[in-house]
Amino acid sequence: MTAERIEGMEWFKSLIKRFGVYRGDPTTQELEMLAETQVRMQLVVKTRWMLLILLTCYGMYAGGFMYFSGNVTDLQLSQILVLGGAMAAVVAYNLFYHRYFRELSHFVFINHLQILLDILFVTILIHYSGGALSWFWTVYLILTLEASFLLERRGDAWFIGAVGGLTYGALLTAEFYSVIPPLRMPLIDPALQHNFVYVMLLWFWVSLMNGTVAIISAYLMAIIRKRENDLKLMVIKDQMTRLYNRAYFFKTLNSEIQRSLRYDHVFSVILLDLDNFKKFNDTYGHLEGDRLLKGVAQVFRDNIRRSETEPPYDVDVPCRYGGEEFAIILPETPLQGGTEGERSSSINAMAFAERIRRDVERLDIDGRTATVSIGVAAFPQHGTTPDDLVKAADDALYRAKHGGKNRVELAAE
Repeated sequence: MTAERIEGMEWFKSLIKRFGVYRGDPTTQELEMLAETQVRMQLVVKTRWMLLILLTCYGMYAGGFMYFSGNVTDLQLSQILVLGGAMAAVVAYNLFYHRYFRELSHFVFINHLQILLDILFVTILIHYSGGALSWFWTVYLILTLEASFLLERRGDAWFIGAVGGLTYGALLTAEFYSVIPPLRMPLIDPALQHNFVYVMLLWFWVSLMNGTVAIISAYLMAIIRKRENDLKLMVIKDQMTRLYNRAYFFKTLNSEIQRSLRYDHVFSVILLDLDNFKKFNDTYGHLEGDRLLKGVAQVFRDNIRRSETEPPYDVDVPCRYGGEEFAIILPETPLQGGTEGERSSSINAMAFAERIRRDVERLDIDGRTATVSIGVAAFPQHGTTPDDLVKAADDALYRAKHGGKNRVELAAE
């Protein structure tokens, strides 16, 4: 199912708005995070296929080995049928995930659900392969590792580890008290299934191992994700101002155009240039010039909108365009409308630009001040391609420079 078909399905859109990762039309950053989630889900689906293949191969090997050794008569037909049915059910729902992982990734708890289903089927596998005598409790560890990889929050992996340990404990308790009759397995003493000391030691060991794997894997994944994020920021951010760089500006601008076309939104682009920056550098030195650039960057960060969801991200995209030039992308922001003091998507671009201009004018760099000239353009009013929008904003900036500086100019129609 393509993205366009998803957007056209009203029932699916209503489900997303009620239970999805985002409640309205997704931002560019949310779409990027959604794409990362889809990649993770796809990897987990492939991992589950590999696990199913390994379990099938082992089942065939063990069945053949017991048959030729004369131990197969100890197995019950119900065991074989239920195990086969459980495997078939896992294959069916993994096929479902394989086919619809893009659509399912829109929902908040879908990853938790698939791992909990895995725990359920592993518990069935453990029961019908001997319960307290089964060797398949080790699969819980794989599911805990899977949770650490797939789920964002560290506590989610701990939760899955705890669920695995408690589920296994509940199964052993039910078998010990014959609430669920334990099943005999070849080659192993069935008396162990009713040995209280053995059952309690086994439960404690499995819970301890599962909890340890949850803690270690969550810790390692947190380090890996932090390093991935640091590397990503090194690529997309300017090292001095910590604003996004020119390459990321054009990437985001193109993405925002495509998103706005799909959802019928408007957005605005602002280009800014520090007035007389060369003179400032020549007079006070490059170190003071760097301090001024960092101060202007902080003004942007103080004024842009930011989502504090997990993980947090910038709604508006402030960039260092080059030298003393800056750019800001304002998603879902018209040129006019809203009020200057609003901190929502209804703020208008002209009021935002004017506030930036005044805040830069109030900057104090050891008693030294600076001003900024600003050009503003909007999609689709002033252009429908990245080049057209940048040119429109740049022309407006040129007029602001030649009109006296320290002012905001709107792009020509």
